[in-house]
Formats: sequence, C-alpha cells, structure tokens
Amino acid sequence: MESNILKNKIFQYVIILFAFLLAGFGYYVIDVRYNISEPMQDLEYKTAIIKESHNPFYRLESLRPIVGEEELTEFIISNNNNPQIYTPSPENIAKGVFRANLHMHTLQSDGCASVKERLDAAQEYAQNNIKDGFMYIAITDHNTVLGAKEVVKLLEKYPNKYKNVKVILGMEVFTAFKSKYYDKPVEIHVLNWCINPYDKFLNKEFYKPKNANKGNRVLPDRDFDYVIEMMSKYAIPGIAHPIRYTNRIGQNKHLYMEEMIDRYTNLTNKHAFMEGFYQVYPRYYEAKFFNEEILPYIDYVNKKADEHNIIKTGSTDSHSMTIFD
Repeated sequence: MESNILKNKIFQYVIILFAFLLAGFGYYVIDVRYNISEPMQDLEYKTAIIKESHNPFYRLESLRPIVGEEELTEFIISNNNNPQIYTPSPENIAKGVFRANLHMHTLQSDGCASVKERLDAAQEYAQNNIKDGFMYIAITDHNTVLGAKEVVKLLEKYPNKYKNVKVILGMEVFTAFKSKYYDKPVEIHVLNWCINPYDKFLNKEFYKPKNANKGNRVLPDRDFDYVIEMMSKYAIPGIAHPIRYTNRIGQNKHLYMEEMIDRYTNLTNKHAFMEGFYQVYPRYYEAKFFNEEILPYIDYVNKKADEHNIIKTGSTDSHSMTIFD
C-alpha cells in the first residue's frame, strides 16, 4: 500500500517537473524567436491575412516575421541612401552588411528555388552573418499571389524556424506604359509589397492559370495607370528596375522617364519607391561596360528619385538558387 502511494507521488512529481520544463522551454523558444516583449507591428494587416485566409488554425504570433506597410516604410526610408545593404559583394556578405533583397522569384513564376528554399537560405545567411537585426526579403512572383500564400503557410508550419528573417509578401505585375515620347507601349514592371494574398479582389485579378508557361509571363499586360492606382489600395506599388527602361527608349529617354515618374507619383497615395540600386552587383559590377553604359543610368535614376522624393531601394531580382544573384 505504502509502495503504491510512494509510486503515485513520484509519478505526480515527475509530471509536475515535466510540465514546468515544457513551459519553460516553450517560453524560451517563443521569447528568443519573437522577442515577445516587443509589440508586434502592423497588427491590422496580419489580422486581415488570417481573417481572409479562412483558416482557423493560423495564429497571429506565427506571422510576426511578415513585414507590413508601417514597418517596411520605416525600413526603406531609413536606408534611402544606403546602397550597401542591397549589394551582395563578397565583402558585404562576409560582414553581414548585405541585409535586404526586396525582389525575388520562386518556382511559382520563373525562379529556380522554392519559397521554402528562399526562406531557408535567408535564415541561414542571417544566422551566420548578421550579428544584429534581420535579413529582409520580398517574395515577388510574376502576376500571382501564390508565392505570398506559400510564405504564410510555411510560417504557420514552422513558427520557430525563421527567427532572423523579415519577409515581405509581394507580387511583380507586368504593365503597359503608353508614352507620348515613344511610338509603342513599353512593358514596365510594378513591384507590389505588403499584399494580402488572400484578398478576394487580388485572388480574382491575379492568379496562375493552369496552362501558364514561361514563368507566368504570358498574361496580358495591364495598363500602367490602372495598376498603380488600383494596387495603391492593396499594397505599396513601386517601379522595378527603371534602368532597363532608360536603356530601351533611346534619345527621348530623359523625357520618357520624367513622364513615367510624374504619372506614377500622381497616381499613388503611398510612399513612392524605385529600385535605384538594382543589380549593381554582381551582374554589372565587374562588366567592362559598367562604367561607360550602366553607371550613368544608375546615377540618372537616383538623381530623378531624389528630385521627386522617391525612396531608392534595391535588389538582385533573384531567379537563381541563391539569395545573392
């Protein structure tokens, strides 16, 4: 009898000890992962993602790595004149100076890496190289919300894994810009950050057809003005790789660029941004024609951005398996 009582007491003590250790470990994991004492930014945005997903198992705490408009605006404004954080040179990578790639593609469009591989690579790099702060990445697949949706699913599935990553849910939309300085529409790509991939309108407007090919590039281009005005209601829209467009226009490129900037800034009610530091390294940095052909365009784009109070951001427009090119 006494032996059974002793066994029961020992069993109870073991259960209590196990519960205590489990609770302590759970608190440690959550505290380290999320800095739970800090308030979560963009609560309304993250709450809307959960609500529109209609998934009762999604938790607000799991979406802490997602960056909303408030947090992203603070970040890009504070780094407006800091091209080094967008430049994955060997030196910047080794020192953890490179910490933002805000335009990346996955297998949901024409990228070579899956969404999970993108997140895993960013986490590994940040954990090993960035001593303080986070690695900021944006998933911006062509004309589809599916990449952004997959991010949400992965964060819920692995809530304690991506502790050093901040991720922007985005989408790159192809548009047709009609200019009085050029005889045919020019394809301009608009980056859209901080989308809600479960929003009914975005799901209706942007989807990946079953027969999509060529990286989901075959959808008809939407009118530039329409996309900027429309997406300003659902995201932060900005101009992707403006250097490309100055290369295509020819002798009227300066007038064309002024026209595009004027239209863009007049149509959006969000903080305007352009990729002024786009692909500076490694694609162009060591090329023989860099100083003669590319650098003047980079300088011109950045000058126009400053004149019009447009935030300068950057990326490598990653399509490969790495987050560095």
